[in-house]
Amino acid sequence: MRQQGANLLVAESVLSRPDVIEEITALDARYNGGGDAQAIALSFFKVAQGVKKLDDASAPRLLAHAVLINYRAKGYSNFTHSYVYEAILPPPGRTLGRPLDFPRTLVLPLQEFNCTVLDRTFGVQGVLYCQQNDTLHVCAHSCLRMAIGSSQHSTGKISSNRINRLLGIREQVGSLDSGQIAEIIDACGLKAAVRTKLQPDEYLSELAALIDSGYMALLGFTTKQEKGRPIMGHVVTAFGHSRNANQWHAQAMQTYSGPRSSPYLPSSSWIDNFIIHDDNLGPYLSLSARSFMRNPVMRLNCVIGLLPESAISSNHAELIAAGVLSHLLPLVREDSTNYWIRYLTEQRDVPILRSVLMTKAEYMEHLKCAKAHDRTRMDAFALSKLDSLDGSFWMVEFSLPPLYTGNGSKLGEVLVSAREGVAGGGGKVLAVRLPGSVLSLVGDDILELDSCKLASHSAIYEKAMVGGLR
Repeated sequence: MRQQGANLLVAESVLSRPDVIEEITALDARYNGGGDAQAIALSFFKVAQGVKKLDDASAPRLLAHAVLINYRAKGYSNFTHSYVYEAILPPPGRTLGRPLDFPRTLVLPLQEFNCTVLDRTFGVQGVLYCQQNDTLHVCAHSCLRMAIGSSQHSTGKISSNRINRLLGIREQVGSLDSGQIAEIIDACGLKAAVRTKLQPDEYLSELAALIDSGYMALLGFTTKQEKGRPIMGHVVTAFGHSRNANQWHAQAMQTYSGPRSSPYLPSSSWIDNFIIHDDNLGPYLSLSARSFMRNPVMRLNCVIGLLPESAISSNHAELIAAGVLSHLLPLVREDSTNYWIRYLTEQRDVPILRSVLMTKAEYMEHLKCAKAHDRTRMDAFALSKLDSLDGSFWMVEFSLPPLYTGNGSKLGEVLVSAREGVAGGGGKVLAVRLPGSVLSLVGDDILELDSCKLASHSAIYEKAMVGGLR
């Protein structure tokens, strides 16, 4: 043990831990046995001043916990493998008591992990981090372990050895493809939302929507080309982003997302960095949202979300919402006296769309708490018109650049069914809330217009994220 001020570092061997035994045994088997290993747990505590032993500590607080494995194959004098088997690390702002150095940062709700240190159990919140050993597992294994182990919707951790058993892998593996990654996610009781063959801005929009909805995601990309062919795929785990309202490029772009008949800007245009774990380079790194547009060697090839149930893509939902708004607003304007309805149909600003996957309970609670700029709120009658909502859906918020960047506010939402397939109703418009109006579904295809008292712009939805990081 070593003390530094009011911090205490505890180091102990964990070679007898069952999951560590499984990891080392599987690695040793790849080298035909006969190797030896070390497994050391490093636990960092905040303790009272002057405390020198964990036993003497008064209400010690576990700050972070990491397990390192050193393995030496038979016949080698030095360790052939040395890596972080797992680490529970809170975001820097959480430990240091100050926010991350970004304009506005969102990080997913943290998972609570129980860590045993000297036969005592301590809890610590964070996002699981681990590294590959390039023999038993590669980056995709590590990212699966990080994402599944940190997901609020999974039943627990998964080992790299179990991943290999599920996939039938018995030899050293170079990479996993998106289908194999999805197979593991599904086997853990989650649903893999696999998005491929998209443009870079569409990948980033999908990733932003998953994070805004509170879900872990994997981001896959190529890192090198030989003879014109992309090779050496890499995967990172994404769980947060920073939004910068002052970014110039978002409004200066010459082209917009969406069909020409109903153009729009995705809210991801204002995201400047994603918060990721990279098993090669380290935890809590910022990945520039523009890096893939500047560097032709690094090309995005997939985004995979870890969802509780399958869902259509957020890009699909936004295309539907953009079309609905362009068709609906001129019709509603004919009988509406609402200032913002008139403004939306007369102004030249391209609307901003932002998708959040949510349930009826979450949406209704959001509306009940909403307070518009003119202090109007939703009324009981308007809320009752949304009682028929069922299942999960994409809430596609719509706003205008001055409102979104200046106030973080929106003018309403288009609710699009998230269920996949024609039978599941995927892409069906369930309701639309406009300033001063609500359109709710009557029967299968008819939207009925009613007035509501929430008549102006109100705050965008933000899931309960990590406190103190904004």
